[in-house]
Formats: sequence, structure tokens, C-alpha cells
Amino acid sequence: MTDYLSAATALFSAIATGFAAYATWQAPRSAAELAEKLRRMSEHAQERQKQKLSIFGTLMQERAAVYSEDGVKALNLIDVVFNDCREVREAWAELFLIFGIDPIPSHALDERLRKLLSAIAKDVGLGENLRTDDLGRVYSPNAVTQDRMIKDMQRQQMLASLQGKSSPAANTAATENNVWPPTPV
Repeated sequence: MTDYLSAATALFSAIATGFAAYATWQAPRSAAELAEKLRRMSEHAQERQKQKLSIFGTLMQERAAVYSEDGVKALNLIDVVFNDCREVREAWAELFLIFGIDPIPSHALDERLRKLLSAIAKDVGLGENLRTDDLGRVYSPNAVTQDRMIKDMQRQQMLASLQGKSSPAANTAATENNVWPPTPV
């Protein structure tokens, strides 16, 4: 019986040694895989935070004219970049509703834009340091405001001319000098 007990002890010892050897061989691999996974997750979180800060920075810079090309790009990225923040997405949805009203009430636009900026500031960790009046304070010198107005007027004039809303004299001259389509003979 002691022979069986010794044999069983030796067998269990060999099995334990085998598990220990396997664990010793597998542990560094598992640790390396875990380290790589944690590194990738950290990299992803840092990239996401950069995207959030970029959107916040762009909207803060463009808050005087959120309809600018950069402002529009930033607004259109909100649902994707802030998909994990319900408060930001709800504030964006409320602002988006304003864009369907013609003309857009400026006080409502300002209020909802501030609400969105406040929600984003909280999400990126700046919420406790910024007040509502900080988010609404905009510096826009007359020259910048005038440049925007000129560009808007030029765009409206170009659109009107493309839509054929120019003066009647210009319309008749244009139809008389048309080469295409040729007149039938």
C-alpha cells in the first residue's frame, strides 16, 4: 500500500511540476499580451480624448459663427466622438433642432450652443473651471465681422445669379446671345 501511496504522490508531484512548468512558460506570454492590450486601450482612450478636445476647441473658436466650415465639421462629429456621453448628444440634438427654424432665433442659438459647450467641457474635464459667461464671451473685431458679412453677401449674390435671379435686362441679353441650342433652320 505504501508503494501505491508513493506512486500516487510521485504522479501528483509530476503533474504539479508539469502545471508549474506550463505556468512558468505561459505567464510571460500572458503578461505581454495583457500589457499590449492595456497599451492599445490607453492609446485609444488618449486618441478619443484628443478628438473630444479638438471638437471643443473648434467649437469654442467658431462659436461666433458656428456655421463656418470648421464649426459645421466639428458639430457633425459629435455623435460619433461623444457616443459615450448622453448629456453632450442631447445638447447637440437640442441645438440641431434650432437649425430647422427659419430664421434662427439668435438668443435660442446662443443658449443651446452654450449648453452644448458646457456639456462638452464637463465631459473633457474642464466643466468646473468654465462658467456660462466664459462660454458666451466672444471677441470678434469689426474687420472679422465685416469680412464674414462680405463673404455672405458675395455667396448670396452668386447663388442668386446662378438661380437666374439677376436683373431682367441681363436675362434678355443672355437669351439673345445663346449659341446653344441652335435655332432651327
